[in-house]
Amino acid sequence: MNTINISEKALNLYQQALLCDLMMGFEPEIEVSYKWDVLDRYSKAGFNYVSLAVATDATSLEKTVQYIAAQTAHINSAPDKYLLVKKPEDILRAKAENKLAVGFMFQGTNPLHKDFNMIDLYYQLGVRSMILAYNIRNPMGDGVSEAHDAGLSNLGKNLIKKMNQTGMLVDLSHTGYKTGMEAMELSEQPVIFSHSNAYNVYAHPRNLKDDQLKAVAASGGVIGINGLSGILGDDNNSLQNYIRHIDYIAQLIGVKHISLGTDLIYFPEIFDEFMKNNAIFYSNHYTKAFRPITEWNNIQPEQIIEIVELLLQRGYSDADIKGILGENYLRVIKQVWR
Repeated sequence: MNTINISEKALNLYQQALLCDLMMGFEPEIEVSYKWDVLDRYSKAGFNYVSLAVATDATSLEKTVQYIAAQTAHINSAPDKYLLVKKPEDILRAKAENKLAVGFMFQGTNPLHKDFNMIDLYYQLGVRSMILAYNIRNPMGDGVSEAHDAGLSNLGKNLIKKMNQTGMLVDLSHTGYKTGMEAMELSEQPVIFSHSNAYNVYAHPRNLKDDQLKAVAASGGVIGINGLSGILGDDNNSLQNYIRHIDYIAQLIGVKHISLGTDLIYFPEIFDEFMKNNAIFYSNHYTKAFRPITEWNNIQPEQIIEIVELLLQRGYSDADIKGILGENYLRVIKQVWR
């Protein structure tokens, strides 16, 4: 599958490194039978950790709990393959044992049903990060698609405090500009953008402006570079575009704030149906920059080794690349998770 020659140095570095992906859509709204087969692709590609989105703002509290129970049962049924992450050291243990560490995250806060006691319960169930608002307005604040971003609600401000206390990462991908900036100012812990890119490289509304990038760096957090070609750029040169976003962010705020958040779309045959069923979350303002899914050239897990090769060719150090692949994220969760 690789389209460029991989040097021995890149291969050795890749095998040594800790590989973490901060976001893969796995929620019950994506109805395909082969989700776990895709996870096996990540394992085969050398990944050590993947954070699975197991709910969105479209998922009810009841459905969320049932779905987490089902996915946990699947993980526990294959202890030779998977390890459900509860603490940062679990990711390192998974690498040592040649397993895939799996974490849970939410793309939105509606699964709380406005009950902050659910944060503690979800944390016990393995949910380690939560996006505040998925594109549109919810009780906590506004998403990126809202024409008039009103920022955090009072409930949202209290949510930030509760998440900090619990140890759950505040994730601001899909969140409105003002809402996210207020959240970063309020949070006493590092925040993340699990799957976002740089607006000044490609002006998609999901991407981050310079002051947003600087704010996440000031918090000590990381940005997972999104692998969707519809967010990376307006052509099909996704590998080079991925590097362009890394270069821009590294030069602006430093390599230590960059991670991987490929946001893999592995379900193209139902993508149009998925978008139709969830149209409330995808305004024309948001989707007008997208080409048809048949024209997308998304980054695949098997291509991360090519990104390593390209970064080496551009003069990135071994330590910088290891940071991007996983160590930067590990640093953040060691500070935030309880």
